[in-house]
Amino acid sequence: MADDFRPHLLITEDDVEAIENKKQARNKDLGLDRMKHGTKLSTGLQEIVSAYTRIQGTDSLRDEDIRLFEVVLQEGEKFSNKTLREFLEQEGMTLTKVKDSRHAIVSSSKSKFDSLQQRVGAYRDNKRSNKKFQYIEDFQFPDGMGKQAPSIRELLEREATFPLDVEIMEQLLPKGTDPQVQARAEERLIALIEQNQGRIQAKPYKLSDGTRIVRAEIPLGKLEEISGDTIVSHVAPTGFYATSPMYTVQAGTPMTLNPNVSIDELPIVAVLDTGVDFPPELEPLVVEHWVPTGAAPGDKKHGTNVASKVAFENLGEQLASGILTPRARIIDCNIRGLDPDSNKPDRPDLICNSTMIARIKEAVLRYKDITKIFNFSSSEETPIQGDEISILGYELDVLAIQYGVKFTISAGNHYLYRSQDSLEDILQDDDNRIAAPADSMLNIAVGAIVGAEHKEGLSRQYDVAPYSRIGPGFRGFRKPDIVSLAGTMTKADFVPPDEYAMMIASGGQWAFEAGTSFTAPTVAGDLAEISQSVPNQDILMSEALLYHGAEMPISEVAKKKITRDENAFYGNLYGRGISNPLVSMFSTAHRVTFLHRGTMNKKFKQHAKFLMPSVCDTQMDMNKRDKKIRVTVTCVTQPPVDKTKGAEYLGAYVNASLHSRNSKDNLVTNNPSESDGRKDWDTCFHFEQEFSSFHGGDWEVWLELHTRYDVEDDQEIDYALAITIEDLTESLQLYDAVVNEAQNRFPAVQLIRLPVRT
Repeated sequence: MADDFRPHLLITEDDVEAIENKKQARNKDLGLDRMKHGTKLSTGLQEIVSAYTRIQGTDSLRDEDIRLFEVVLQEGEKFSNKTLREFLEQEGMTLTKVKDSRHAIVSSSKSKFDSLQQRVGAYRDNKRSNKKFQYIEDFQFPDGMGKQAPSIRELLEREATFPLDVEIMEQLLPKGTDPQVQARAEERLIALIEQNQGRIQAKPYKLSDGTRIVRAEIPLGKLEEISGDTIVSHVAPTGFYATSPMYTVQAGTPMTLNPNVSIDELPIVAVLDTGVDFPPELEPLVVEHWVPTGAAPGDKKHGTNVASKVAFENLGEQLASGILTPRARIIDCNIRGLDPDSNKPDRPDLICNSTMIARIKEAVLRYKDITKIFNFSSSEETPIQGDEISILGYELDVLAIQYGVKFTISAGNHYLYRSQDSLEDILQDDDNRIAAPADSMLNIAVGAIVGAEHKEGLSRQYDVAPYSRIGPGFRGFRKPDIVSLAGTMTKADFVPPDEYAMMIASGGQWAFEAGTSFTAPTVAGDLAEISQSVPNQDILMSEALLYHGAEMPISEVAKKKITRDENAFYGNLYGRGISNPLVSMFSTAHRVTFLHRGTMNKKFKQHAKFLMPSVCDTQMDMNKRDKKIRVTVTCVTQPPVDKTKGAEYLGAYVNASLHSRNSKDNLVTNNPSESDGRKDWDTCFHFEQEFSSFHGGDWEVWLELHTRYDVEDDQEIDYALAITIEDLTESLQLYDAVVNEAQNRFPAVQLIRLPVRT
């Protein structure tokens, strides 16, 4: 493919057909024994009354006209049922927090709760009442243990009693509730914490949706009472964000920028880190140095390493030559200075959630009109809980939606390689799961694979790096999203020097380091390059192409027919594969990529047409069973998110389905049977299918939007679609054939610039 840079082709609106999406509602009678079922519901409500009586003297909402309790639906019923939601509202129950499709916390006034008891009694006694009570399995008082993160429950099961720094998430009360109700409840919650030997660690703060967070250090033995308070929604260990140390050596050769590159034309990436200290020869790449309001600057060590991986592709090779060809400019967002709110004097490098959120928001607001790419190479030091989206993961998702930005995020590092004797043992350990905020669903989590093999390392070339955290992510979704080549690590914490571990250090030195801190910026630079090959440098399309061009790093995945479970396993190791910017950016003589950027709502499906040229029919022997054509489809969605909905955090997804023409020229569905890349509610559908017999003509990708119940039918959801047809035989000039047959039907992308290669 040397120098075969051909622009991708655009699918215009003329080739996207809108099809009315007709949905049919279903009502059914469950045939329950009303006396038996009604008695169960009445008992549940009475137990809720008894529970409120027990906590009357201590609960934070004790003097307020509000009842919070849990509704459990029957198996097969879901809160997405509009009729069922309207029924709950009519009965005085307002959805406050949806835990999953069947479990939700609701609120009501005390008088409406009393009325609910009477109406359930009428249902039980077969008097005139609403039959929809049959769809409710039970009413329950919220269980305090169920509000605790899994790691806290595990500590309590082991009867641990030491103080733990936790973040207590308050229940978000219904819209229209007097703000003073929440304020009074928070005051009482803080008093309850202090009565139980807890110490408030920082000023309470709130998330983008208004949810309040109280951070405190509390003896584990006292958490049960605090978790049981009705204003408490969730309790989890406090998130602290750290970076890894590195070692440096004196630079072996002078560093000089390639004079053939026009620096002012390079794309820009914001580096959210400890600061950047490039040598004077490289300083022209830094657009601006910035420190958040009132913050102390960081030491510039880690941030310089990170920024060098953004700015230069294949940095190890370039450093050896001394002539550096940049691919991106840097905004130095020095956000990792000392955090006075961390209250961790023995760990001055740690930054707590509230401080990190504030600093990142300030950076995004300042630079969102200059760049859409922000690299964040910090993570928690423990795995995600997985039951709820992390606080910072959620906030990064909100920023992505509000300002159209993308964060490249390190998957996180662990230290299991110190105690385990093989990579297999590491992969089987639950402590290797990704760390927050890499569970973010609308941004790009990046893992590490080993670029060069060393006999003293646990990972072979292209294996997951021995320190790199893996999936699954939130609620079992595929993570990391993508991987990149990196250095390895020995059991003795030594990084063997090689080109993948090599980077620029503060003070004009070289550094040798390994970690996902340095693969995330590699992908940030890749994303910046890719953005130059799409119309308007659209960041969602750039993300789609990043995944679209990724390649699984082991031949076993590429060549062997594997099961869906194996596909999921590899997905949790490598995401969608290793980033390959050139494949993402350009079509070639034998590989043609079609792009479409659009929006859709629930009222209409869309059928996007692309051309399989007729030259395939005339010049390929369809009687032979060899695979001739590969079609790859990637569709990335930007859905709304809602942290109060638990497992139903994502508000929408687009289902993408491939429809090819068979030998009889009929359009038929042709999706891979064992793919893990077509998972409901995922933000990215990514799959491929190979063909030995087919017919040329217009093929289609059918798109259908699925949404949660609070997404309006006419709400537009953004998506980016990439479709590639590839001649596996390399016997045809496929690109030319498409262009000639299409006759300007698919206009070529106007490239901003061709990359200068090293």
